[in-house]
Amino acid sequence: MMINAQISETAAELRAKYSFIRTPDAIQIATAINTEADFFITNDKKLKGLSEIKSLVLDELLLEVK
Repeated sequence: MMINAQISETAAELRAKYSFIRTPDAIQIATAINTEADFFITNDKKLKGLSEIKSLVLDELLLEVK
């Protein structure tokens, strides 16, 4: 998928709202939001605080499986 204007705008809004989000993460999250993904899988626990999309932390999911 190419980065379009809508993804760029959403990424910029995420960067403005959350100071801890870096640009590459913002682009990935914005893509997930704009493609209406159900959740975003990450290993960054800080991203659990996003209100725009549910973030699942991979380490925590692996602990649940064991």
